[in-house]
Amino acid sequence: MTVTTTLQSSLSIDLKRHLRNSALLFVALAVPIAAHYMVPDKGATYAVLSVNGQIPVLTAPVLGLELGVLAATLLTPLAYIFLRAGPTRRRPWQIIDLTPHARSLWGLGRWIADTLTLWILLSVLTLAGLVLSGFRLDGDADIFQTVVALWLPAAPSLALIAAIRLLLDARNLTRRWLGDVVFFFVWIALLISGILGTTDSDTLQMTNSPMTDAFGFVSPILGSVDYAVDAVSIGGSSNTGEAVLIDAWQGVTNADYINSRVVWLAIAAGLAIVAGLIWAPMKTKAPKTEAKSFSRSAAIAASIPNVPFSAPNPVPSGATNYRAAILSEIKLMFRNRIWILVLIFAAVSGLVLPFRSMAGPILFLVLIFPFTEASARWQEKTTEQFLDTLGPGRIGRTIVLVIATILVSVMVTLPATARIVEQNQMEWLPHIFFISVAMPTAIVMLGAVTRSAVTGRLLMLMTWYVYLSSAA
Repeated sequence: MTVTTTLQSSLSIDLKRHLRNSALLFVALAVPIAAHYMVPDKGATYAVLSVNGQIPVLTAPVLGLELGVLAATLLTPLAYIFLRAGPTRRRPWQIIDLTPHARSLWGLGRWIADTLTLWILLSVLTLAGLVLSGFRLDGDADIFQTVVALWLPAAPSLALIAAIRLLLDARNLTRRWLGDVVFFFVWIALLISGILGTTDSDTLQMTNSPMTDAFGFVSPILGSVDYAVDAVSIGGSSNTGEAVLIDAWQGVTNADYINSRVVWLAIAAGLAIVAGLIWAPMKTKAPKTEAKSFSRSAAIAASIPNVPFSAPNPVPSGATNYRAAILSEIKLMFRNRIWILVLIFAAVSGLVLPFRSMAGPILFLVLIFPFTEASARWQEKTTEQFLDTLGPGRIGRTIVLVIATILVSVMVTLPATARIVEQNQMEWLPHIFFISVAMPTAIVMLGAVTRSAVTGRLLMLMTWYVYLSSAA
């Protein structure tokens, strides 16, 4: 392949697959609904953005900045889920991995396709914000300022997420659940670096440092005010209820900030090229064949006489043995023996460690991975059509899996429950119910709806992090 052919083909193929996927339409329909809550009206009891505990007056650039900052921070995990569980996760690797071509350009083309797809959704969010600006602004509408203030933080951040996803998809080790865990910690690290990189260690005041702000969510806020800032809160944060006027247009048009966004966009493109350079072919296990068994099978096949075919009489299927089906799902969860040891360790921790600060988070975390893996095991459409001919339908299989996961989680949390009852710490029983019933049910339902383990795994990891952080 020539240089232009490789880049163009990877770009066009992945972009067409995204555009033909119905998930893009569903997400595009959900974006305006999300925008409605991302820009609270004057009577709302919450604020999505506050500076020193004060709520900025909603001008045209502030509206764009609020939407852009939320899209660059809280919505980036959803962008990763959309790409990781989207149509491009399946590819004809039997052909692509063997065909000689420039891997770096191939990765760059895939990154451009993913980025353009995310920018399409960002365009829908922009249109929703412009509609909201006609009803909720404290001043005149300005389409240009709203669009610029929204796209400068969000567009490079989404491009960076697309590049990280490609980088994790480049090696066999991070193509499955480990890649989702790595992304979660990278996302947290980028958020923290944006805050720590703009905080002076001596005065503890926040200073404008755009280059350390990968998601571009702190620097434009700091550049919008001319006084000391010690706290910037995003996403339904607590506040004093007082309003403050900030110059968001000055913050987003600062030369250093614009340069930093261009640099981070270039870094994203560089990561996509690196992903192509380190790309590893899909690892497959060759079936074990023995020469003796092959020759024996050939001899048996040669000795079979030609018998006229007669169709067998159909035999009506009996009632499904749900107990056996549940037991089968549990056995499949523990096909990897390491999970048995991990869950035993978690159960013992519930018996000897303090529940809220240690045992609860441990139980929550270790149950996520076997359950999310099980939630996507039978969700492929071709597999589903085959399974429909053998026993219960999709709803029945989902119910079986819900019961199996709940049974496993109840067994694992049983020592912690016994200790809680013995020590009369009944306030932790709702936590036990969430971990042993609500969490596995939500994971199975997310797997059934999305046909992928990525959504449930990443959302539950974020929920676990909130649960762990709130232990104090």
